Amino acid sequence: MRRWSGIAGIVFVVFAVVSRLVRGSVPDPEKRDALAKFTKYYAHSSHTKAAVAAVVIGFVALFAFAWFIGGVWSRLRTAQAATTIPLIIVAIGSGAFVALGMAEHVLSDVVGVTLNFSTGYTLHKGFDAATALVLNEAGRAAFLGAMLAVGAATAATGIVILATRVLPVWLAWVGFAIAVLCLPAIPPLTFVAAILLAIWTLVISGLMVRADPSEVPTAA
Repeated sequence: MRRWSGIAGIVFVVFAVVSRLVRGSVPDPEKRDALAKFTKYYAHSSHTKAAVAAVVIGFVALFAFAWFIGGVWSRLRTAQAATTIPLIIVAIGSGAFVALGMAEHVLSDVVGVTLNFSTGYTLHKGFDAATALVLNEAGRAAFLGAMLAVGAATAATGIVILATRVLPVWLAWVGFAIAVLCLPAIPPLTFVAAILLAIWTLVISGLMVRADPSEVPTAA
């Protein structure tokens, strides 16, 4: 089962990256002509179809993350032999990350998805560029919140790693770095944190895939 959690972690990273690539570049909401650009952006059917694909792939990625972090939590719990405060934070932070991550996809892609499927809501009937812009910004805020939540989870994981050595110690420091970068809730720093999260997840996933099921770590 632990190996399946490792595979799920790899799936999460791959699908999360694919979801971002599929959605492509959305107009910058901070530009003066942002409303016109949003209208032009959604005028292309390829962009509305991309929104559908992005939200589906993104949901699958978050589903996989839930399985991955479940395996991580189980390993940490076995190492500590008790449900400690850091372990509770891992669970809460990870759950919030999944929930806010799904909210991000819903908010960011709902306009494109609706335009793709609805015959009554079109670019010339019902569509409002200002609403599309606000929903996109709300999606960005949900992403920042999701990363802040997962930063709490990786930092708490780091505390357990330092206490038990259940995983390589350097992963603890990567977890702390993710938390520190997410705290200001500034997009450039959060983007770096997202890259570190991908590395953190892939390394732990690789260790779980390679682990011998009979080698169960125990508390010192």
